[in-house]
Amino acid sequence: MAVMKTALRWIAYIFAGLLILVLAISAIVMWRFNASLPQTEGEITVAGLQNETIIVRDQYGIPHIFAETRHDIFFAVGVVHAQDRLFQLDLSRRAAYGTLSELMGKLTVRTDVQSRVLGLGNAADQSFDNLSPEAKAAFRAYANGVNSVLSAPGFVPPPEYTLLMAKPQPWRPQDSVAVLKVMAATLSGDAFDEPGRAKLLEILGSKKLAEFLAPYPADGPITLSEADLGLDTTRIRENTETFSSASGEPQEGSNNWVVGGQLTSTGKPLLASDPHLGLSAPGVWYFARLQHGDEMTLGATIPGTPFVTLGRTTDAAWGFTNTGPDTADLFVYPAEDIHAQAEEVVIKVRWGADQPITIKRTSQGPILDPAWFNAGKIAKSGEVVVWQSVLDDGDDTTGQIGVTFLTVKTFADFQNSLRDYIMPQQNMVFADSRGTIGFFAPARVPVRDENGIWVGTIPYDELPVSSNSERHYYASANNKIVPDSYPHYITDSWYGLHRIRRIVEMIEDTELHDKRSFSRMQMDTVSDLARRVIPFVAASEPATDGGKELRQILQAWDGNLAADRPEGLIYSTWMRHFTTQLYQDELGDDFEQFWAARREFVDGVLRGEYASWCNDIRTSNVETCHQIAGNALDSTYLEITKKYREPIADLKWGSIHQAKFSHPLLSNTPLGRFFNVRVPVGGDASTVNVAHSSYRSGNFDVLWGASMRAIYDFSDLNSSLFMHGPGQSGNVMSPHYRDLAAAWGAGEFFEIRADWTPQSPPPNSVTLVLQPKTVENR
Repeated sequence: MAVMKTALRWIAYIFAGLLILVLAISAIVMWRFNASLPQTEGEITVAGLQNETIIVRDQYGIPHIFAETRHDIFFAVGVVHAQDRLFQLDLSRRAAYGTLSELMGKLTVRTDVQSRVLGLGNAADQSFDNLSPEAKAAFRAYANGVNSVLSAPGFVPPPEYTLLMAKPQPWRPQDSVAVLKVMAATLSGDAFDEPGRAKLLEILGSKKLAEFLAPYPADGPITLSEADLGLDTTRIRENTETFSSASGEPQEGSNNWVVGGQLTSTGKPLLASDPHLGLSAPGVWYFARLQHGDEMTLGATIPGTPFVTLGRTTDAAWGFTNTGPDTADLFVYPAEDIHAQAEEVVIKVRWGADQPITIKRTSQGPILDPAWFNAGKIAKSGEVVVWQSVLDDGDDTTGQIGVTFLTVKTFADFQNSLRDYIMPQQNMVFADSRGTIGFFAPARVPVRDENGIWVGTIPYDELPVSSNSERHYYASANNKIVPDSYPHYITDSWYGLHRIRRIVEMIEDTELHDKRSFSRMQMDTVSDLARRVIPFVAASEPATDGGKELRQILQAWDGNLAADRPEGLIYSTWMRHFTTQLYQDELGDDFEQFWAARREFVDGVLRGEYASWCNDIRTSNVETCHQIAGNALDSTYLEITKKYREPIADLKWGSIHQAKFSHPLLSNTPLGRFFNVRVPVGGDASTVNVAHSSYRSGNFDVLWGASMRAIYDFSDLNSSLFMHGPGQSGNVMSPHYRDLAAAWGAGEFFEIRADWTPQSPPPNSVTLVLQPKTVENR
């Protein structure tokens, strides 16, 4: 018995010791978490600053920076980015240079190998060398600002570094260019879609493939008319048919539109911008105002860069959507014909064995090793695949447009400032205080010969551009932007058809617009496709009482996927069942790879153009489209009633369909519940208020959406409206980490005024004064 008591006593001691150790470690971790919050009030002395600089943060944590020189403006942007988004900066830089595995281990080895092979980091370093002196100075000042935070006494990095037991490395000016390269890579035309298209061609044949990829319809809205571009309407470029992506509608989408004073209640232009990107915590953008004397820009900056990318000056505003140009190609060559230089590279892997690779580069671009690139597998024995892209260009001067944007006042200024813009091609809408509205889509877009070989680029003066359209508006949603008479090829994969239809409808159906009509447009959750589905479903033939109940609900519906109603869930579940029955039989074992909404294709089915797809080729019967629509209703009823306990009428789309702002590192770990941010939303990928979820995920989590929203009112630019989510800060301990998420989901806005000063700051603001380190105060 004594031995037992002694053993139990030692067990108790060990348990108590372990508990104390766990509590001590937890206390240390929490101390470091809280200590990582930045100083936002008072005064800091920093080396590298030229003059006193003031940072006033408003109630949302948005900095208003007041400086005497451009150098100090860019330095201070580096300071606030490092204070609020340091881990995000680091990941972006590492993604470009292929060094994620040095921080995160073997999970990111494939990503690192691909980045090294594609050469984004090397191209960024070369691009920096080609920038103007003004741009280089801006990036150097920014880097010094970032590093002043890292080198400050008592600096504690953000919580992610504590969890990883790591510390951030100093920032280089070239790293900012690398961040821009990563952004361009996510938005550029994807050559890696070509193997998927080739596989579909093998499965379906050319005729069925053309239907499945659904060409942009003849009645689909086109952003620029022949009159806008001054084109000869009798000339049609050959091979103008355009198709959707092999993988389905791309996630990278956006909306923007601008209307002239003829269409507004104030007689002044209005401009709306809401780029759609992956929802992340923290978000893609960081709002800021930069004030240097009378020179002012405000809006969305990209963390890692010192400039306002989307925003306004005192006299002009602009917004971007992705054009999606075909700026990359895969070429298959006999291996014996290739002359390549080989480079031995080692990917350093934390907590694991380093990964050696051999990178082979030709004058056209790198060879894609099938061990690391699926695209490399399209080569047969004795062949290699070469990737050619403008991303690989070392003379990219896109990084310097932020300097030229500082003084934009007119559309001519805007066009001239973009002569150095190389990638990615964007549909840019513009307005200025003189009443001019405009559209421009600049970039380096390849011109190919009849064999697909690159022989040049579209001349700058022949890129799509227009001002003061006779329609008094420009609108784009990743849709087709040029008519068939436009002489140059941009892409054959336009998308966003249903969003642009709805945008044009709302612009033209409102007699005079104001900020309220624009905000309603940005938050609109009416689906153009859903409205086309309703009469189709009404004529369907469900076999069960449950299917007939759903048919009745949808028959009375207006196509609005409202977050507080059940119809969005019914329709979206039906779409998944309908598309499964529509083309699973044709694709067979490859169905999962290519399963997506394919709304343009479904639209063609609704119109009767592709009715043959409704027949199940695995049976001897001949199924009709209305039959499979009814079967999909029956299946939808069974799925909904099995998954959800509430009566169908009490279900809410937003309860199931939630925007998920995912943390890039911890999203799928137990800590994800603390670092991820969720908010109910309506809509789907086809609505103006876009909410993209994956069919293959098995849920309705929204992973892509409006990364920010802005409405610029030229009757009073200070009353312009802004929003992004989930918050300004990337530090999970900050009150500004998630404070904007609910407002973002509800369609609320705030102002970022340019008439606030250090002497009359915004309400509930805090002020931090940066003082230059001098001999006297060292």
